[in-house]
Amino acid sequence: MANASNIVDFTRFKNNERQEIIDDICANAFMLLRESAEEYDLPIKSVLLEHLMGIGAVIKAVEGKEEVQRVFREALYQLQTD
Repeated sequence: MANASNIVDFTRFKNNERQEIIDDICANAFMLLRESAEEYDLPIKSVLLEHLMGIGAVIKAVEGKEEVQRVFREALYQLQTD
């Protein structure tokens, strides 16, 4: 019988790998926004806020008002608990 410490939780491994990819994409997007803001001498906070509002508008248009509210509530919760 295999020792439990030698067993890999495949689901957890795939979720961790997926999260790493998501984190990498988000980091790249942030760097692009930051570089573009600097290029045009714009405050990064203003650019990020506008980008966030654009994301919200897309979610609202595709999935509805309730979903965008749920997503933003979840984001706020994550920010408050971290």
